[in-house]
Amino acid sequence: MTGPKILILNPNGTDIYDEATREVAIPAVSPDTVVEIRNLEGSVPRTAFLPATSVLINPLLTAVVNAEQEGFDAIVIACCDDPGLQEAKELVSIPVTGPMEAAAFTAAPLGRLAVIAPRIESGENENLPTNSNWVRRHIHRYGMNYNFAGVRHAPCPHPPKEETDRLLDQDIAQLCNIVRNGMANALDETGIRQAQLACDEDDADVLFFACTIWSGLLGPVQENVSATVLDPVATPVRFAEMLARNAMQQ
Repeated sequence: MTGPKILILNPNGTDIYDEATREVAIPAVSPDTVVEIRNLEGSVPRTAFLPATSVLINPLLTAVVNAEQEGFDAIVIACCDDPGLQEAKELVSIPVTGPMEAAAFTAAPLGRLAVIAPRIESGENENLPTNSNWVRRHIHRYGMNYNFAGVRHAPCPHPPKEETDRLLDQDIAQLCNIVRNGMANALDETGIRQAQLACDEDDADVLFFACTIWSGLLGPVQENVSATVLDPVATPVRFAEMLARNAMQQ
């Protein structure tokens, strides 16, 4: 029997993070698992971060339904806010997961989970939370309050609107580098220290950095803490692979 076919759906209106996602996702799964990365280009506004809910959900759910019809065995919605996840689960019969759900259930056998959330100023047509209450809501929704060590945050920069708009049209690779460099700097400036405090003061055994743009950048964090650090792309794709293999054996 061949391995599962998994779709990672970046909920952006561009391919800005597709290659960075691919670089982490492919090595995270077994060689016989097929991973495809897609985005919502043409269906939602072109933004550097998560599009606003009002324009995101319908195209996202349409893409989920289409993926099942195309023969995918599982889907990862690649945003740590898990947008549209509950609705997607009701629309298809294949497993659908998101980074926060995958992190919550992956952490449970390993120990107490602490989350480091970004705080990024929301741009036009974007939906970026100004606080960390969204993390607490998800932990409660997934029934993991008993295993939750708390949430801390690492402020991350948002490129100026004029620069973002220009680079979205002229050099999206450069925009990706600017955003990811800003996220990496946030780790150096705040994130690593918050991770250490989560271990020392909150008794965390597992750390989840709750933004997929941090994926592939967390090596310096793991070097400075004793806790297990969960990557926000590798974790859900591995979780989806497990769910898909279990479903294929039924």
